[in-house]
Amino acid sequence: MAQRVLAGRYELQQLLGRGGMGDVWAARDGVMERTVAVKLLQPHLGTAEGEELFFREARTAGALSHPGIVTVHDLGRDGDGTLYLVMENVPGRNLGVVLQGGLPPVADVLAWTAQTADALHAAHSVRILHRDLKPANLMLTPAGSVKILDFGIARYISTLTVASRVVGTVAYMPPERLLGKVGDARGDLYALGCVLYELLTGRTPFGGLNSPALMYAHVHTPPAPPSSHRPGLPPHLDALLAELLAKEPGDRPVSAADVRDRLSRPPASSPPGPPPDLRVEPSQFVGTVTDGLRTSSARTAMAKPFQQLWTQTTGGAVCSSPAVVDGIVYIGSNDKNMYALDAATGTPRWTHTTGSIRRYLLSGSWAASSPAVVDGTVYIGSNGKNVYALDAATGTPRWTHTTGSVVQSSPAVVDGTVYIGSSDKKVYALDAATGTPRWTHTTGSVVQSSPAVVDGTVYIGSSDKKVYALDAATGTPRWTHTTGNPVRSSPVVVDGIVYIGSSDMKVYALDAATGTPRWTHTTGGWVHSSPAVVDGTVYIGSSDKDKKVYALNAATGTPAGRTPPADGSTHHRRSWTGPSTSAATT
Repeated sequence: MAQRVLAGRYELQQLLGRGGMGDVWAARDGVMERTVAVKLLQPHLGTAEGEELFFREARTAGALSHPGIVTVHDLGRDGDGTLYLVMENVPGRNLGVVLQGGLPPVADVLAWTAQTADALHAAHSVRILHRDLKPANLMLTPAGSVKILDFGIARYISTLTVASRVVGTVAYMPPERLLGKVGDARGDLYALGCVLYELLTGRTPFGGLNSPALMYAHVHTPPAPPSSHRPGLPPHLDALLAELLAKEPGDRPVSAADVRDRLSRPPASSPPGPPPDLRVEPSQFVGTVTDGLRTSSARTAMAKPFQQLWTQTTGGAVCSSPAVVDGIVYIGSNDKNMYALDAATGTPRWTHTTGSIRRYLLSGSWAASSPAVVDGTVYIGSNGKNVYALDAATGTPRWTHTTGSVVQSSPAVVDGTVYIGSSDKKVYALDAATGTPRWTHTTGSVVQSSPAVVDGTVYIGSSDKKVYALDAATGTPRWTHTTGNPVRSSPVVVDGIVYIGSSDMKVYALDAATGTPRWTHTTGGWVHSSPAVVDGTVYIGSSDKDKKVYALNAATGTPAGRTPPADGSTHHRRSWTGPSTSAATT
């Protein structure tokens, strides 16, 4: 569901995760017609200093041009003052997620690390540091290449300040930073050593110590050789990691290029040679040489990372939709539990009981709230009349807010506020940190629709047959539009138009500013489905007797044909209707 549109151009579609400076969303660039990633400045960083850091991040990342570093496309400020950074949307999995599926082959680890070292060398050559290198910031693409994400706390070496020296992730932080020293590019090499150690052994150099003990170990304790955790590793890897993880920067390799070359060309004198599957052939890093920088290409062949398929049994019907964030699947069940499951194995990380369940049947289908995961917190509604905020890592409640009836609406979390509907006929705006109500708005009937929050407006349907546009700050109605029956569909807002279905068997396109209908399209049954809008087409399902899925022209609402193109192409962007059973069997 679209949350907002930035600058009339970037349609936010799905929260991808958190970076050092802000939330990262998958988005659609309506001008270039491509998928991008958009980073929004975190609200608590919305100060003059925070904005300066944000612009510095953009200029820093924008100065880098290397296939192993994410590309920056645009920078701007939205009409409400929100700062945003637009980058290429890199497909794949970060190496932290890859590790959750088991230890990768050593040859793959060495290839990934050598590519990372090559990209670091490019950055260091123009005096840019990363300063927060870790597996979660390294994206493995489907082609097998690695890209460094989030130069969010990178600084020009000449502009380092005391305040900047302690920013980063402790498990990968060099000793000099922990001691308050300025540091240089060799700090990134220490972090790269921590990453390589973890990829080879499945653990960081000092294991699961708490923060004070971990900081002490970085400064004072030599790590065990990686071969002590993974027998059979060649001696030259133990030696390289001993240098990378040296306490004194001067004892580390001279440059990232040196690390790259040592990984791609193991020393001929290594006794004895490693087994064939541990070798990294130089051909895996064929590239061109420009101004002393070699651009590595992705490996043409790589062992497929292990991926375990799984099912997890709950004690009741699962009508909630999942949210998958940082390798964890969050989902609710009618067995009264909220589950956090390991995305790689299905193993429960935690469960939280949400209270008594009162099941409501809506025209033959169950309704349930689905979770939203933002800033390390899981937000979800319950048929036990509560809205919950749970710690994403542990399931510990941060707060609970009680409404007057069951909550089957799914929350939207925007700018520190949780927006959600309830069957007590109200729409709630709750402080995301405390659960304290900021406002409530009473409708004429139960609210099972989930809100969309775009450009300071909350759009939501109600069983009183209306679609509401409410001021996000106050709850004051900006407009309402009356349909012919209850509205249980959840809206999507794209390019200034609100798309939503109704139980009156119609799909509506309403002007987002005024509520004026742009068009309506009549189906053969009630429309509780929520639409998706992609490339100028609205896709939505209906309960009509032919069990249809509709593709409608987003501008006019008219279907141009009765069936989709036989080859599945979208070149002509034809609209169509088709039986939903066909989609399930093809």
